[in-house]
Amino acid sequence: MKKAKEVLLDLIGHSKRARTVFFTVLILLVIIGVLLIHYTWVSSLEATTEHAVRMAKVAEVGFSIKNIENLNVNLSDLDTEEYDEIKNGLIMISSHHVNIEFAYIYTMRNGKIYFIADSEPPESEDYSPPGQEFTEADEVDKKPFQDGMTTVTKPLTDRWGTWISVEVPMKDLHTGEVIAVFGFDYPANMWYSEAIKQTTQVSAIVVSMLLVYLFIFAMTQKNIIIRNEKRKLASINEKLAEQEELFRTVFEQSPIGIAISGTRGITDANPMFEKIVGRSNEEILSADWAEYSHPDDVKKDIELLNQFYAGEINGYSMHKRYFKPDGTVVWANIILAPLKIADKSEIKYLCLVEDITERLQTERDLLESERSKSVLLSNLPGMAYRCKYDRNWTMEIVSRGCYDLTGYPAESLIGNRQISFKDLILPEYQEYLWNKWGEELKKETKLKEEYEILTASGKTKWVFEQGQGIYDEDGNIVALEGLIIDITDRKKKEEEILYLNHHDYLTGIYNRGFIEKEEDRIGNQLPLSVIVGDINGVKIVNDAFGHAEGDILIIETAKILQSCCREGDILARTGGDEFMILLPKTDSQTASAMVNSIKCACEVYNQNADNEAYSFNISLGFSTKETEEEDFRNVIKTAEDYMYKHKLLEHKSSHSVILSSIRATMHEKSYETQEHAERITRLSKKVGERLLLSQSDIDELVLLATLHDIGKVGIDERILNKKGLWTKKNGLK
Repeated sequence: MKKAKEVLLDLIGHSKRARTVFFTVLILLVIIGVLLIHYTWVSSLEATTEHAVRMAKVAEVGFSIKNIENLNVNLSDLDTEEYDEIKNGLIMISSHHVNIEFAYIYTMRNGKIYFIADSEPPESEDYSPPGQEFTEADEVDKKPFQDGMTTVTKPLTDRWGTWISVEVPMKDLHTGEVIAVFGFDYPANMWYSEAIKQTTQVSAIVVSMLLVYLFIFAMTQKNIIIRNEKRKLASINEKLAEQEELFRTVFEQSPIGIAISGTRGITDANPMFEKIVGRSNEEILSADWAEYSHPDDVKKDIELLNQFYAGEINGYSMHKRYFKPDGTVVWANIILAPLKIADKSEIKYLCLVEDITERLQTERDLLESERSKSVLLSNLPGMAYRCKYDRNWTMEIVSRGCYDLTGYPAESLIGNRQISFKDLILPEYQEYLWNKWGEELKKETKLKEEYEILTASGKTKWVFEQGQGIYDEDGNIVALEGLIIDITDRKKKEEEILYLNHHDYLTGIYNRGFIEKEEDRIGNQLPLSVIVGDINGVKIVNDAFGHAEGDILIIETAKILQSCCREGDILARTGGDEFMILLPKTDSQTASAMVNSIKCACEVYNQNADNEAYSFNISLGFSTKETEEEDFRNVIKTAEDYMYKHKLLEHKSSHSVILSSIRATMHEKSYETQEHAERITRLSKKVGERLLLSQSDIDELVLLATLHDIGKVGIDERILNKKGLWTKKNGLK
């Protein structure tokens, strides 16, 4: 570099014109470089500021103005749900944005600033409880209350460091009055980090270009001097021409629009400038720039330009709009900087123009997207979540619907701060749900599952969860995301429908459909007994007192039968006045004992009845399936046959009317008295009991005794009543 400098000085001494051109180009390059560095610094800080303001405004929308208005701004707020919601929102914002050191909301009363809430946990030494005065506040902190505008402070240094704050006024939606201010604190080093990074990169490029320029120029001139003194000037001009071409190439191929202007208007513009404004170079040079600028921006642009001409400012930047010939509007960020040339008295300046239409639209779309997401999450039914894939389902993000679903605030579940989601799931579902998640994640499919949770109030709820795994580029599970909704009401209705399908509407016991299903389920629980019953006299009660009284008789019968059943027995109403009891693992003797128990219960009920007309009797029959080969339908038929035989002996049954008619006919045709027939019947029953016969055999024996003279009905009375011995002469054959 030292030798290059000596050659450069030697070259400058030989040609005044070369010296002028060299320094002109060098100054122009330096100016352009400085402008680019300045533009990069300013635009980076503006981008940082716009991003911070946009994020603050989006975050501010998430806080309810009504909640803030309901607070007293003192320690009593600690016990309110409004304070908890605001506090948790600030904590979530601070924890999810690494650049934000501190988030807070304050209000102003009587000219003093008081904290409403901040993002520091209560155990932190920097925690500010509600109502604490912000003694370090200055006029900048009060400014949002005065002009209602968002404020970005200059770097402020305190005992914690140097900070830049973004403060957004929170206004009453009806009156427009500023009731509080929402703010972020950024560490100054993080605030300027992006600007420093981009500016350093641009500076390095600019310095490299200058060094390359100096090096090329020096080496070229050195070669010219060595070759021929006479050719120095031509070589210098040639190199300068090359440099001018390079500059022109940079000028024309620059990704930023560049226009060189003076008091008489634009004198030159590069292709990018032409593209941005949508006009050719000739049109740009012949027209006044105000003609294709948006009317709302012209006044401000002219005011700043006049200040620049007057020497009040050394340049300026602003956002403005250009009209293209087709009527479309282009948003541009312009930077105006002075361009001073030594031998030119006319004031010239550079106008750098960047098309920011797409960027602004993206920012608006992002702002709207963030707002939409905030509104959507706030109004989703149930609880939207994002959690880790661990045994506790550690929550990272939870929507506000968490409180309505579980009774716990969202922040209680985040990071298992107060309770883990696993603790809400009833124990009998926890292992099943964990295994089910594992299966779905292996198949990379969605989980759809119903289970029960225990809420903060101690009540259980049925919930439906639909979720899926989130994977990184390597296929590793990053998190789980999904939605959980309350389906308790739906479950209750399903249970009610299932109950109605399996139960008799009048008595509440099972119906025939349920019995038919249970026959298959318990068919192998041998011995399997069945008891069938038919209420005697229901039709008589219905005809005499109405069906309502008949229904009461059926209901009372069901209660008596149910009281006699054991755990595991299945009682059902199989018809209007018919009942059936399935007795798994019950032998014939036990079934017979239960039949007697039911009869005794009926007798007790009849004895306690206030009106004898409402007493009732039920005919019962039973049978037992002993082996798997037996058809259970035949077993039921045997029980029904037994019941019908028994029904003949019941004086209240319609079947016994037939039997009574037969007995009356027998008594008319026989000299034997009714007392004789009843005595025979009673003695037969005692004999059967002494012989320990089954109830079925005893009933058949009693029926046989009752009808033992039934053959006399068809014999002529003269033969039955004949006195003396019977001979062939008398008609005996």
